[in-house]
Amino acid sequence: MKLANFFALVVVAGVSAAIGYFVGTDMGGKSDQPTEVVVENTQSEEAKSSAAQDPNDALVATVNGEEIRESDVLKVFASLPEQYRQAPLAMIKAQLVEQMVNTRIIHSAAETENFNAQAEYTDRVAEVKRQLLQEYYIQKKIEEAVTEEALKAEYTKITADFKAEDEVKARHILLKEEDEAKDVISKLDAGGDFATLAKELSTGPSGPAGGDLGYFVDGRMVAEFSKVAFALEKGAYSKEPVKTQFGWHVILVEDRRATQAPAFDGMRKKLEDDMGNQAVTALLDALKAKATVNIITPEEAKPAATEEAKEEAKEAEKKED
Repeated sequence: MKLANFFALVVVAGVSAAIGYFVGTDMGGKSDQPTEVVVENTQSEEAKSSAAQDPNDALVATVNGEEIRESDVLKVFASLPEQYRQAPLAMIKAQLVEQMVNTRIIHSAAETENFNAQAEYTDRVAEVKRQLLQEYYIQKKIEEAVTEEALKAEYTKITADFKAEDEVKARHILLKEEDEAKDVISKLDAGGDFATLAKELSTGPSGPAGGDLGYFVDGRMVAEFSKVAFALEKGAYSKEPVKTQFGWHVILVEDRRATQAPAFDGMRKKLEDDMGNQAVTALLDALKAKATVNIITPEEAKPAATEEAKEEAKEAEKKED
C-alpha cells in the first residue's frame, strides 16, 4: 500500500466510528477512495507566524513544539471523502486532531532517526519532485496555450462551416398490426391524447415516455418514418399507419426548427481537452527536435567480445568438433 493511501486511511479510520451512526454504517454504498486527505502540516514559518497572529485561528494542539491550528483541521476536514463530510465538523474534530497529532509524531520520529537522509528516501523524493516538475511544466504550458481568446477563436473556426438543417420533435406509437394503428388514429380523431395512448399501447421503448423521440434531423430515423415525419406540419399526426421494419407507426410532430451550432459553453470542455492535447503534442515535438536522443537497442547494449574471448570461443568449438 502506498504511504499516501495509508495515512489517508488512518485518518478515515479514526473518524469512521465517530460518524457511522450519523451517515449510516454503509456510508450510502459509496466507494470514494480517500487518497487526497491532508495529513501533513506544510506551512512555512511565515505562514505559521501569520496564523499565530490571527485570533480566529485557534491553537488546537502542539507536537514537539509544532503547532496545529484550527485552519489545519479545516484543511483535513475539507479533503475527506464526501460521505465523511456529511457529519458536522464538531462531531469528528477530536478524532481528526488525534490523527493529525499521530502523523506529526511519526514525522518527528522519522527526522530524529535520520530517515530523511537515507538514500532510499531521498531517491524517492527526487523521483516525486521530477514527476511534479513535469506535471507543473506541462500544466503551465497548457494554460499558456489554452487561453479564453484561443478557445473562442477555435470555437469560431469550428462553427464557421456549420450548416443549419431542419429537424422535428416527434412522438410515435408503435403497434404490431396495421389494424391496431388504424384504431389508434380513430381514437386520436375522436380527441384522444397522443402521449397517453402511447403510454398505454405503444410497444416501442419510448412508450413509457409517451412515445417521445425528441428532436431529430432527416435521415436519423429509417427512411419510411423520416419521410412521413418531415412531411407533417407542426401539431399534425399521420392519418395513415406508417410501415417500417419495426412495425406500424402513428407519428405526431410537435415542433419544427432549424438546428443551431452548439453553444460555446457546451463545447468548452471538449475544446479545452482537444486544444490541451494539441498543445502538449506540439510542445513535445518541438522539444524533441532540439534534444539529442540516442535510444540503445538490445543488440547494441551487449558488450563487445574481446579478442581473447573470441579465441577462447574458437577453441571451445574445436574441442566440441
